[in-house]
Amino acid sequence: MSTKPLTIRSHIGRDVLQSAQLFQTLEAAVWEYVVNSLQYLDRGLTANVNVTLDASKKKVIIDDNGAGMDHAGLEHFFMMHGENRERRKGVPGRGKFGTGKSAAFGIGVSLTVDTIQNGIRNSVYVDRKIIEVAEGDEVPVKHLVSDAPAPGEPNGTTIIIGGVSVRISRDPVIRRIERHLAAFRSSNPLVTVNGHVCEVPHPPVALTRTFAPATDAHRALLGDVTLTVNVSRTPLDDVNRGVSVTVGSGNLVAVVTAGVDSKEYGNRLFGDIDVPELDNPAYDPVAAYGSNRDLRLNSAHPVAAALIGLAGASLEQVRAELVEEGRQARAEEETRRLARTASEIAEVLNEDLDTQFDRLEAMANVRQRTRLRAEAAGEEHDDASFAMTDKGEPGIETGVLGEFVSTEQPVAESGATSSSGGEPGGELASPAGTPDQQGHQRITPAGGKGRSRPRGGLALEYVHNGKEADRSEWDKQRRAIQINLDHPVVAAAHKAGDDDVAFRRLSYEIAFTQYALAMADMQYERDEALTASDAMYEMREALRRVWAKAAVLYAA
Repeated sequence: MSTKPLTIRSHIGRDVLQSAQLFQTLEAAVWEYVVNSLQYLDRGLTANVNVTLDASKKKVIIDDNGAGMDHAGLEHFFMMHGENRERRKGVPGRGKFGTGKSAAFGIGVSLTVDTIQNGIRNSVYVDRKIIEVAEGDEVPVKHLVSDAPAPGEPNGTTIIIGGVSVRISRDPVIRRIERHLAAFRSSNPLVTVNGHVCEVPHPPVALTRTFAPATDAHRALLGDVTLTVNVSRTPLDDVNRGVSVTVGSGNLVAVVTAGVDSKEYGNRLFGDIDVPELDNPAYDPVAAYGSNRDLRLNSAHPVAAALIGLAGASLEQVRAELVEEGRQARAEEETRRLARTASEIAEVLNEDLDTQFDRLEAMANVRQRTRLRAEAAGEEHDDASFAMTDKGEPGIETGVLGEFVSTEQPVAESGATSSSGGEPGGELASPAGTPDQQGHQRITPAGGKGRSRPRGGLALEYVHNGKEADRSEWDKQRRAIQINLDHPVVAAAHKAGDDDVAFRRLSYEIAFTQYALAMADMQYERDEALTASDAMYEMREALRRVWAKAAVLYAA
């Protein structure tokens, strides 16, 4: 009796859909195709990639001037887990996992690839229904155009993702692309999203430090590498902080902050390092980074662990220098009169913030209630229907629900508590929603019961951020408004002295304007459906209130 040999087999349709789960956000899926466009380019050309996000048609289009694909290239493109050809030749870069063709099905229901190479056009189509009914180890791909002559047409590929089911929003896509474009700085690509030109971030650099592995053991693991740490003159958004880790040109695999970004001055540090040894097959099967593109290193990988240690120690060394410099600068520059002015302004702002916190919470709860009622009734909710009562309290216009809705109680209980086991919520932060066990909603309304009031208040600081920086910054992490003494306008007013009336009045104007922007930002944290008109209203009202309270100080 003979026994048929056992083999490992795959249901390719399920494999495609499972891989698609790595790309559940619009920005992750779009970047997967944009980076292919940047990497596969004919020699001598500058990449030109146009992304079109069409919310009305639930469609995303990525169009490029790349090398294009012939029939053999398309076959390789649709091979699951097929390592790209450059990597197979030993050139470090992307394409290690070969799951990019699945990205479209993480956010949509269909994928069209229209491509031209050397005057020959091919166009193919596949959708979720075709994948779901496929049996065995193949999924058929429909040919819309097969090897058709396209004389005079330049090489390039157009990707069309149809039936997009996630929210189509431009800003997250732009942020993701701009974060990754830093790895392509040398090739200067042009990428647009709905006409917006994505720019490689160039924070104003105050100083730069370089580091190398400190021990023989680390040098043996990491190779001959150089870590660069830069200090920005102004605080950085969270997506621009930390050390960018690449494995070959343009292949950003991780960003390492080692927790330093949450400390004082840590939000000004950024840098880069290229470590080809992260892809050394000698350390398989442990992977240095995952296929889910989460930009995290696996500390169980020996090279990744050594890199995390080097990056963390280097970032902390630079941060410690900044802390000491800042301490000395504050001791020299924060005179009694500057401190008095800052204290007077901060007192006005904190008094206003304290009175407005309950109103902001109420507004967010009213919006949440209304959305839930509209969803339960199967209606579309119009955020423009919100109004304010004469007393400055949130309400719903008569004719929408027929009466003002009480906001004395939260919308729902989330049960969330702080990690320290203390009271729920945090400083101006909303507890995350929790899964709805009844199945009516995917999560309970963000916030729920027990959101805490802000603690500690706002701070006002005079700092030296350089003359190229804005005259003020809102450091959300520390809840501090910073007035830049190096800004030409501020510096000119400051020449007359700390107690000069023109300088004091300019300080009030700058601080109050920044506070008004912060108020709109704080409300948006509670309600992402905040409209532009709502934000403008909040800013105008904040300015009206604080100027009224500060009239005596302003005239002093």
